[in-house]
Amino acid sequence: MKIIKFLFSEDAVSEVLDFITVLSILVISIGIIGVTGYPLVKTAQEVNNIETTKQSFIVLAANINKVALGQAPSQSVELKMYGGSLTITGSSTINITANNSNGNRITLVNSTMRSIESVVGENVIAYEGTGVWIKYPDGNTFLVYKPLITNQSNVLVIPVVSINGSSSTGGSGMSRVTVKGTPRATYYNNVSDVIVRINSSYSKGWEGYSKKTMSWSFCFSGGASGDCTGSLNTAENIDVYILNVQLDAEVV
Repeated sequence: MKIIKFLFSEDAVSEVLDFITVLSILVISIGIIGVTGYPLVKTAQEVNNIETTKQSFIVLAANINKVALGQAPSQSVELKMYGGSLTITGSSTINITANNSNGNRITLVNSTMRSIESVVGENVIAYEGTGVWIKYPDGNTFLVYKPLITNQSNVLVIPVVSINGSSSTGGSGMSRVTVKGTPRATYYNNVSDVIVRINSSYSKGWEGYSKKTMSWSFCFSGGASGDCTGSLNTAENIDVYILNVQLDAEVV
């Protein structure tokens, strides 16, 4: 009789159903975590990688600018990569004109700049024109580290860094950027109506910079890549120092 009651008992069925229910909840929970949690973790990791790369490029810029200012003949900086690329690239240019004491329009600078770029995900962090910029996938570009352009006591100093080289590397791990060069200073006294025109992939970043510093009267950038023109109008004539440096750069 006990055997028959055991065979027809629903206790075992109940335990099996409970087990299946718990297992189903676990499977669904793991699925939800896989669908929603992993992208969040991946995004957080990418944000951290971007911030780390930005800080590394600030260090890179500070060291490269030592060469641009004649404080060191060469510099070498290590950078950590996160599966993207590190490249010497670009075709950015800078053109500076002004009126001399006779009222004639003269060209102070007409030079290439180019950039050192690190790609992290779909974002680009770059050293260009003694500054550091970040460009996001939507094209918005922001200043990370200010260029070494100064305007004090009617003296304007503009470093113009032209980067030579075409090396690149990719993947994860450590890489190294090495630069060397010697600056050459050119002096223009008693000039006025200085206009700086920059053509760059980071023109929107230059636009934001020019609006916040040095009282540039305007800056217009044409799309994600285009001209950024700043006009510095002063009540009195000023002296201008241009620090030209041709940097030989290599990425390994």
